[in-house]
Amino acid sequence: MIPRIVIALLVYGACVQNAGADPRVTYNAETNYDTNYFNDINKIAVLSLRTSIGVEGDIEREGTKFGYSFNHQEVRVPRYGFANEHNSWVNFTLSRKISDKLEWSAQMRGTRSDAGDIFLKLPDEVLGYRRLDHKFDVSTTATLEALGGKNTVTASYTSLMKGKLHFRPSYFLPARLEANEALLGLKADHIRALAGGEVGVTVAYNTSLIPDSQQQRYGRFPATNLRGSLAYGRKFGNNLAVLMEAGLTTISGNEVGNQVKRTRPYLRTEVEWALNDRLSFGAAFSQDYALYDLDDALGEFQRRWKAVMKTKLTKTLGFDLSVERTHKEWIYYDDNSSERRVVATLALDTGKNHKLELEFSRLLHDEQDDTAAYRGSAISSRFSGSF
Repeated sequence: MIPRIVIALLVYGACVQNAGADPRVTYNAETNYDTNYFNDINKIAVLSLRTSIGVEGDIEREGTKFGYSFNHQEVRVPRYGFANEHNSWVNFTLSRKISDKLEWSAQMRGTRSDAGDIFLKLPDEVLGYRRLDHKFDVSTTATLEALGGKNTVTASYTSLMKGKLHFRPSYFLPARLEANEALLGLKADHIRALAGGEVGVTVAYNTSLIPDSQQQRYGRFPATNLRGSLAYGRKFGNNLAVLMEAGLTTISGNEVGNQVKRTRPYLRTEVEWALNDRLSFGAAFSQDYALYDLDDALGEFQRRWKAVMKTKLTKTLGFDLSVERTHKEWIYYDDNSSERRVVATLALDTGKNHKLELEFSRLLHDEQDDTAAYRGSAISSRFSGSF
């Protein structure tokens, strides 16, 4: 499988290069040891091997730019074959400057994921499953300079089609356990200069789409989110940048209970501070409703905190440290969950667009039911680059 994918990508890159483009080949090879690979209460330690290769580039003709990328990834889990992964994805982008004030762009992405996970851990055996999923993303954006600023309208659609579970060993017949889902989004922005920075107004609409025949059967229900916000961002010299955004966000749907707070404050703030060319800090906070790819059956009100430190130890050696926390308030079920994650990365630039990284991460997952909480640590080495 891998040789055929590699040959196809390289042949395509050669063909495009002959057509006058400048394609790049990207690659990544990673070895990972995780004390809780499946991120659950079973706490199974696993060694995994991950490799990926891709071809990307762009072609520009008379004000129109076309971008593309083709990628394939293989994940090997020697101890548990059901957890092996074969993932492929393709991206296309198209942009055109229609006039001095009007620009248009579109993006499309397709993903095929053949992967597996744990189903049940028995005293003497681990039962797993494999599932083939397909995901499709498409979006289009129009930007017009008018009314004293920049006006942007974006429409997006994401569809996740989930396959049946094929159990390993095959003690059970193949079965579907989750519903297909999609997310439709519309967003309008107006941004203009103000007081040395920029002020913006945003209105966003999102609705999740679940097939009627799958809602009750798989316990997944549609909902709608409407948000309006006002933002201000400014750079202070070359060292400090601040962004603040506030507004209201709402959730609605037939399955939203009367006890749910349907309207809440929407908040987003980001700060970046560069002390010098060797040391910088960043912090961010946001809270909003989420309707897609959830643990809950309907939606979640999510709060996210993040702090980052980036250092340049030498000309070629860097060290990054990030701390993240996410709190999820479930809307359909009376439950909450939270995650805390620490990631430390040591990166060595080996030159010519190649990089060697050593990374450590720690995950703490908590829920109202203490028996559902779990912990895990991972260490990985990664070599990546392009040519």
